[in-house]
Amino acid sequence: MKIRFIITLLLASINIIFSQEKTVKLNGNEILTINVPENGRVENRIYKCNLFDWKITIPDNYSITDQKRTEELEKKGYEATKKANPNIKVNPHPTQLIGFEKDKYNYFKSSFESLDGTKKVTLEEHKKFSEQLLSETYSKIKELKFELSSSSDVKLGKYIFYKIQIRLYNPQNDKLLLTQELYNTFIDNHLFSVSINYTNEQDGMLLNYTFKKSFEK
Repeated sequence: MKIRFIITLLLASINIIFSQEKTVKLNGNEILTINVPENGRVENRIYKCNLFDWKITIPDNYSITDQKRTEELEKKGYEATKKANPNIKVNPHPTQLIGFEKDKYNYFKSSFESLDGTKKVTLEEHKKFSEQLLSETYSKIKELKFELSSSSDVKLGKYIFYKIQIRLYNPQNDKLLLTQELYNTFIDNHLFSVSINYTNEQDGMLLNYTFKKSFEK
């Protein structure tokens, strides 16, 4: 069974934006340069976020996710989520921070989405909403069998996260295909989301260690 059926959902969509400036050509020969805030930058394999106090080291043998692949995953995740949950509003383009991958099944990605204009909820309420959204979406994929578990009050540095783990299986032989772990927290009226995806425990341990290490001072 091909893992092409694995999709990336609301809290797992990726994108990478390292914007510095944008040039716009006006009428004639006039050029207007607009400064665009950077979300972060990579120096010596360390991503430093400009939106809040966070940096993470890109592991050896991992590369920054290609922009084209980012857009494809984001589009698939948005379409699958909307199809399974037509009455739920989903943001198709959250602000993306950093994504890096060993291959297309073992990767890390993160986003930082403003909560302005949204209904105020607690982190626990957001977790329950996410559990429902993910369960309803994955249950629509007949080519997969899944197990979902979650935990609250995961403390990393000064932040409290909730964690959702999804294990995806081949329904014909119950072979584990992929594990997806989602971490989410509120930071300065933003939703900070991380998705860790892996096909073997070694890569899962490495990516989890890298993420947790990123909050140590």
